[in-house]
Amino acid sequence: MQTINIALDVMGSDHGPGEVITGAVRAARAYGIHVSLVGKAEIIQAELAKHDTAGLHFAIVPAAEVIEMSEKPAAAVRAKPDSSMVVACRMVRNGEAQAFVTAGNTGAALAAGILQIGRIKGILRPALLTHFPTSNGACVVLDVGANADVRAEHLQQFAIMGSIYARHVLAVPKPRVCLLSNGEEAGKGNQLVLAAYPLLENTPGINFQGNTESKDVVAGLVDVVVTDGFSGNVFIKTAEATASMLQKIIYEELTAGPVSTVGALLAKPALRRVRHRLDDSQYGAALLGLSGLVVKAHGRARAEGIQSAIRFAKQGLEHNILDEIRSGIHLVEAAAETESAALKVTVSA
Repeated sequence: MQTINIALDVMGSDHGPGEVITGAVRAARAYGIHVSLVGKAEIIQAELAKHDTAGLHFAIVPAAEVIEMSEKPAAAVRAKPDSSMVVACRMVRNGEAQAFVTAGNTGAALAAGILQIGRIKGILRPALLTHFPTSNGACVVLDVGANADVRAEHLQQFAIMGSIYARHVLAVPKPRVCLLSNGEEAGKGNQLVLAAYPLLENTPGINFQGNTESKDVVAGLVDVVVTDGFSGNVFIKTAEATASMLQKIIYEELTAGPVSTVGALLAKPALRRVRHRLDDSQYGAALLGLSGLVVKAHGRARAEGIQSAIRFAKQGLEHNILDEIRSGIHLVEAAAETESAALKVTVSA
């Protein structure tokens, strides 16, 4: 495989370019990859000078404009052709980079990806996939924010992409695919879930296990959770807030008095491990379905989160996720064509 070059949006993080570049330096050193730092050149140069970059491979790619979190995504992408996001996506489209990583505006990352990179042939909607920590490891959830309103056939494609990702990147031989619903029974769910259920039942190449409730996701009983972007986003944000609240309560109770404070000091290593297991910022979110790989780091991610997002992109490239998705979509299209042809023969007979 050719040397991986990641186009990194330096301007998008809530914590500023310094954290992004620190994460990039750590990733370049840990993974032996090239990183193209895209953004305002003078800021990048000043931050990069704070690090020992001997033996590392960086390129500074100037981009004079920045898409802010508050801007309307599609309009901002069109109005700012020299923004760090658009320039980075253009690099992927032109083959100058193999993946684009950003901690910036999620909607703008999606819009820039679609307008500059384009969708894989046959993909109706790209989906945002993220890792979700469970009691026995992690599963993947998609969509978590790219598409608030979808149709059943979109969920079918999300299931295919999520299953491929879990099989190749998480090394789950036969990932369990489920629809997020308000009950496990086949007849439960809204109109979208009811329409998607039979489609997923008959989708070749996936191990569909029916509906799942959120409690079973947390328990680690599912490998791929399929849902629309509205429900998925609410689901993961509620889980994030709950985990954060529990950590805060535990800390408050452990430091409420002298005796408990001593216990807290003794338990500090274990509490640190718990915090790490529940920290969603260590995971990136891959925008699957585009012709190039786009990874969205959490907006509040610090250097460790940026490094993790770059690792996320590297793993996707090493496992040829895009080609695997192309093959998966082609398999379903071929099956649909065969079924259609058979139906025509039956009708004509």
